[in-house]
Amino acid sequence: MELREVLRRRRMVRSFEDRTIPGDVLERVMRSVLHAPTAGFTQGNEFLVLTAKEATRRFIEITDDPRWPLDPDELAAPVPAIVLPMANEGAYLERYSREDKAEFGMQTADAWPVPYWYLDAAMASMLVLLAAIDEGLGGWFFGISYGEAELLRAFDVPSAFRPIGAIALGFPARHEEPTGSSVTLRRRPYEEIVHIGRWETIGDPSRADQQH
Repeated sequence: MELREVLRRRRMVRSFEDRTIPGDVLERVMRSVLHAPTAGFTQGNEFLVLTAKEATRRFIEITDDPRWPLDPDELAAPVPAIVLPMANEGAYLERYSREDKAEFGMQTADAWPVPYWYLDAAMASMLVLLAAIDEGLGGWFFGISYGEAELLRAFDVPSAFRPIGAIALGFPARHEEPTGSSVTLRRRPYEEIVHIGRWETIGDPSRADQQH
């Protein structure tokens, strides 16, 4: 599939067929993370992939937030695979403590202008979402607002790692349609979002005054 077509099709898919993702397809999707940018070529972030029904069900049970509980249909809905992108702050601090990076003074977390362990995990997550589309799958990135500590214990994740969220993957259900804010809100036009050369705000009278 051409890249432009992949980008055009990219959206969050929340409903999946009860169908196993072939192993070779899932591996190709996950191999995309090998090409994600990583500060200092740290390569410190890792990914937990859950495919067994018992594992995905356990994930949903642990992370189901009692403030906004899932209804029975949502709990029973098939989720063929869940990917947990794991950020590793310590790996980045160690990398920037080495001789070739020490001069930048980023051996502590508060010295970083942006926490790249999260940023790099997020960029890798986008590659997973795009690779999924190329393989005919749908993907849904969502946050984990409840049960993180229990989740990490349940799947024996080392304490150095923290998930930045989760990605559900699978073949889109036949009845699946876009839902949520992407349907109720308009997509902002290119001209409002991309500023070339200087910041211009469309429809802002103060900017018009400055131009004359």
